Formats: sequence, C-alpha cells, structure tokens
Amino acid sequence: MRDVIAAVTRRPEVRYLVFGGLNTAFSYGLFTIALLLLHFWQVPADYAIAITFSWIVSNLTSFLLQRRYVFRGTGRPFREFAKFTSVTFGSFLANLGLSWFSAEILGFDSAVQKLVSQLVVTVFLVIVTYILHKTFSFRKAVAEPAGMGAVENIPSPLEREDSSQP
Repeated sequence: MRDVIAAVTRRPEVRYLVFGGLNTAFSYGLFTIALLLLHFWQVPADYAIAITFSWIVSNLTSFLLQRRYVFRGTGRPFREFAKFTSVTFGSFLANLGLSWFSAEILGFDSAVQKLVSQLVVTVFLVIVTYILHKTFSFRKAVAEPAGMGAVENIPSPLEREDSSQP
C-alpha cells in the first residue's frame, strides 16, 4: 500500500487535487460564512464581497501549499509568488465575473443558489488555474534534452576522415 501511495503522490495532478482541494475547501468555507452573514444582513453584492474576502485570506495559504507540496518550486519565492498571484488574481476576476453573471443575469439571488453557483465556478477555475500554475507560475527552467550535448560533439564521418590525414 505504501508503494501505491508513493507512486500516486509522485504525480503533480494528484498532489494538486489533495493540497489544492484542502485550500479550496478552506476558501469555500470562508466564502460560505461570509456570504451567509452578508446575505442575512442584506448587503448588496454579498457574493462579490465574500469572494474578495476568501481570496485575500486564502491566496497566501494556497501559494505555500502549492509551492511546497504540489509543484515543489525551486525558483525564487518572491518571483514565484508574483507569478502565482497574477494567475490567482485572474482567477479571482473571472470568479467575480461569472458570479455576477449568475446572480444578475441568471437571477440566482438566494444564498443557496449563490453557494451552488460558486461551487460550479470553483470546479471550472480549479482546472484552469492548475494548467496556468504548471505552465507559468512554477514552470521549471527548460533544460537541454538529456544526451544532446554528447550527440552534438560526435564528429561527422567527413570530419573523422579529415582528422586522420596529416
């Protein structure tokens, strides 16, 4: 069983589901509490305020978990954080836009409808942000393919013939 767990956790997709899932649950919990309170108090744009609150609180937590456990970042932490935050900020803006659409255009105005809408939006954004973090935020430096240096240094047959003549 230990070998199976070790083999599965070698895959960044699995680690993203685990650690990203933990942070997503944390963020969704913050969103839920904020939304229910704001909705109860009848604050306009309750979903937008709740999204903003949960993003601000969970962004650093998400970065630390993903850098350490998912992508195993080895670059400069501040640079990776800036790149990471640019992706999550884009996700935050998309979240606001999609939530506005569901509340204002589709008419999802009850707290339960907003919670379900947020869940659907979250699933979509988790997939998009994984791809962006993997290809941008925590992208490893491009290395020369293994063995290519040795292949380039092998003399061609014509060069070998030339070197054997005085």
